[in-house]
Amino acid sequence: MKYKGNRALFHKLVDNINQSFTVFRRFPVIAPVALIMLIDEMNYSGINNVTIPAYLQELHLPDHIRIWLVGTITSTFLLSEAIFRLPSGWLSDRFGRARLITAAICLTSPSFLLSGLAPSYQWFFALRAWDGLMAATLFTSIYAIIGDAVPERYRANAMGVINAMYMIGLVAGYAIAGSIDQLTGRPRIFLFVSASVAILAGVTSYLFFRRRTELNAPHAEVHLEDAEKAAISVSRHATLLAVTFTQNLALTIIAPFLYRFAVKATIAQGGLGLRPAQLGMLVGAPLLGVALCAIPLSRIADKIGKLTAVRIAFLMVACTLWIFSATHQLWLLSLAATVVGIAYSMGVPAWLAILSALSSRKRRGATLGGYGAVQGIAAMLGPLVGALVITHFSLSKIFVASSFLVGIAAVLVWVALPEHSVKER
Repeated sequence: MKYKGNRALFHKLVDNINQSFTVFRRFPVIAPVALIMLIDEMNYSGINNVTIPAYLQELHLPDHIRIWLVGTITSTFLLSEAIFRLPSGWLSDRFGRARLITAAICLTSPSFLLSGLAPSYQWFFALRAWDGLMAATLFTSIYAIIGDAVPERYRANAMGVINAMYMIGLVAGYAIAGSIDQLTGRPRIFLFVSASVAILAGVTSYLFFRRRTELNAPHAEVHLEDAEKAAISVSRHATLLAVTFTQNLALTIIAPFLYRFAVKATIAQGGLGLRPAQLGMLVGAPLLGVALCAIPLSRIADKIGKLTAVRIAFLMVACTLWIFSATHQLWLLSLAATVVGIAYSMGVPAWLAILSALSSRKRRGATLGGYGAVQGIAAMLGPLVGALVITHFSLSKIFVASSFLVGIAAVLVWVALPEHSVKER
C-alpha cells in the first residue's frame, strides 16, 4: 500500500510539472518574451556586476574610491531606470508593448558598444543612464504584455517562466563576464559580446511580432477579469509598495559586490577567494535549482494561492541569506544559494502576478511602472547601502543586512497583508 501511495504521489508530481509547461502552448507570446528577458538580463548582470567592477579594479584606484565608483555608476543605471519606469509604462499602454520591447533591446546595443570603446570610466555615467532608460522600457513592457495575454489563474506560472529566464540570465551574466575577465584579463570584451547579442535579439523580436501581430492582443478572459476590478485602497497600496521597496533593496545590497565577494576578495578580506571552477560550483547549483524548479513552483503558486507562496518564499530567504556571512564551506554556501534560488522561483512570480492584477489593461503598464519606480529607487539605494556596510563593517556583512531586510518584507507580507486583501483566482 505504501508503495502504491508513493507511486501515486510521484505520478501526481510529474503531472503537475507537465501541466506547468503547458503555458508555452496555451500562450505563445511567452516564449519569445522569455528569450528576450534572458538575453537582456544576461547583458545587464554581466556589465553591472562584473565588467564595470573588474574594469575599475584595473585602474588601480584607492580601494574606498573604487568601491564608491562601483556604487555610483550602478546607481546611475538604477536611478535612470526608476525615473523612467512610470513614463515607459504609460507609453506601453498608449503605443503597444511589442513595439517598446523591440525598440528597447535594439537601442541597448549602441550603448554597450560605446561602453567597450570608452576611453575612461567617466563615460559610463551617461551610458549607464541610457541603459537604465532602456531597461525601464523593456521590463515594464514585458510584465505588462504577460498581464494582458495570460489570465490570472495562469499568471503566476507565466511570470515564473519570465522570472526563470531573469534569474538564469542573472547567473549567466556573472558566469560569462567573469570567465572572460578570468581568462583574458580584459573584462570589457563582454561589452562587445553584449552589443552583438542585443542587436540579434532586437531583430528577432521585430520579425516575430511583425509576423504574429495577434500576440500583442489581450486574452479574451483578461477582458472579463478587467471588467470586474475594483478600486484598490490606499492602505493596501502602501503595504504593497513597502514590500516591493524592502525586498528589492535587500537584493541590490548584494548584487554589485557578489563577484568581488566570491572571487576577488580573499578570506582575510572577508570574501571567499574562489577559483573559476569553485565559482562554477557555487553558481551552478542555484542555476540548476532555478532551471528545474522555477516553472513548476510558479504553477504551484497559482494553486496554493499567490500570497501564500510569497509568504513562504520570503521566510525561506530571510532564514538562509545570513549563512553567507557565517561560513566558507563551499558545499554549504552552494546549498544556501540553491534554497534562495528555489524560494525566489516560487515567490517572485507570485508577487508579480499580484501586482499585475491591480489594474486593467488600459492602465496596467502605468501601474506596473509605478511599482517598478519604487523597485528602481530601492535598487538605486542598494549599492550605496552595500558600499556603506562594507566600508564600516566588512564585505560579508552585506548578507546579514540583506537577510534582515527580507525578514522585514516577510513580516509585512504575513502581518499587514491578510488573505482577503489579495483576491486569488
